[in-house]
Amino acid sequence: CSSVPQVLKSCTEFIEKHGIVDGIYRLSGIASNIQKLRHEFDSEQIPDLTKDIYIQDIHCVGSLCKLYFRELPNPLLTYQLYEKFS
Repeated sequence: CSSVPQVLKSCTEFIEKHGIVDGIYRLSGIASNIQKLRHEFDSEQIPDLTKDIYIQDIHCVGSLCKLYFRELPNPLLTYQLYEKFS
């Protein structure tokens, strides 16, 4: 059993294979593509990230990863560890 959520596993594997471009996590994807991709993962499907829509807008995959981390109930770097990090 993997503790890494499927959305992160799929997106990062795809980015490592197809998305090594400048600004992959800095630039945002097209909002409608991000929402479509999010909906596919929310429907408990594993979307085909090799579809033209995602290949042509590789940044939407990186944007979905960032959205996932932004919406976590607790930060990845927890409040309890904040002092140690800063």
